Amino acid sequence: MDALLTDSRARVLDAAEALFAKRGYAAVRLQDIADAVQIRHASLYYHMPGGKEQLFIEVMERQFVRLRDGLENVLSSAPDDLRDQLRAVAGWLALQTPIDLARIFNADMLEIDRTQAQRLSLLAYDAVREPIAGALRGAAAHGLVEVPDIDLAAIALIGILQSVHAMPLTYVHDDQHLVETAQAIADLLLNGLLKR
Repeated sequence: MDALLTDSRARVLDAAEALFAKRGYAAVRLQDIADAVQIRHASLYYHMPGGKEQLFIEVMERQFVRLRDGLENVLSSAPDDLRDQLRAVAGWLALQTPIDLARIFNADMLEIDRTQAQRLSLLAYDAVREPIAGALRGAAAHGLVEVPDIDLAAIALIGILQSVHAMPLTYVHDDQHLVETAQAIADLLLNGLLKR
């Protein structure tokens, strides 16, 4: 029985995550989530007594933990070379469902309890920043890069790498090309634009 409840809860979270990612918090109704998992609207309260806000919070927590774990796993599996690490991160991010942090921070978080929004914002910030900042700190300690603000650089890198998802399908037409484009962006960021 517990496994069935866990499976049902996971299906609810998965459906809610897909809908929130596509439409944002305000545009998603609990009925939309219930329809997606083919259950009655009232049954959602069995899984989420706090309703839509609780569901959104749990979805965001799960998403940010998964993002951080994924980045840490990719970085720990990559060689110690910063270029290889960033190319590995770029390739991994290219194959993930993009997280629209701008919409989440500027719209979705305004719809939920302020304390929860602040907590989720910090969780997101750490999930994105900390793994990349660790790689940048390691490279800086070896004298390979000079980064005046490592936290800013880490967040900017993730934002720029995720921009590959905004490219037209005529330019990025399959997963392989998506990965190659993301890795080319990582190379561009490391090489810089100015002629030396």
